[in-house]
Amino acid sequence: MIRNYYTDSYKSGIVVTPSDTLLLDGRTKSTTPQSSWKQYNLYVGNSPTTLPVTTTNNNNAVSNSANVGLKSPNPQIKVGMRVTGAGLPADGLLIASVTDASNYVLQQADTIAADATLTYSYDTEAILKVHTVNDEVVTFVKPAQGFVLPVSVVQVYSTGTGGGVTDLIALS
Repeated sequence: MIRNYYTDSYKSGIVVTPSDTLLLDGRTKSTTPQSSWKQYNLYVGNSPTTLPVTTTNNNNAVSNSANVGLKSPNPQIKVGMRVTGAGLPADGLLIASVTDASNYVLQQADTIAADATLTYSYDTEAILKVHTVNDEVVTFVKPAQGFVLPVSVVQVYSTGTGGGVTDLIALS
């Protein structure tokens, strides 16, 4: 249970799916009167504070494949990160999916030498765009990981939220 710093514990929490049209409770914002919006406190589970996020030099050789394996697991590597390094295009390649902490899939096939120095980063700093119960749009840059935002939130936008901000929980 997550505790509110000022009163007692929260009663419930829901996993947040960012959307440009839906409220956190799943109702359509445009057809739901503001007086009926349900407000939540938003817990930020993951928010990278620095870029690049991580670097490795322990990959297996990749020969014209999108699949990349690491000799040692690295749980900091996530979907949506851009990989740059020797042998990759100048602007890098996006990670399309992560199988586990030692294996991921790039957006397209490429060839990478074994033990190449690879840098993993997001295209933008961590950013979180929300709509408050007071009908205001607020953007948080580098929101603190593991904390509850200091506003009452009704919506988290998919456009304007990124840079590794994930694992959001709406608390009530």
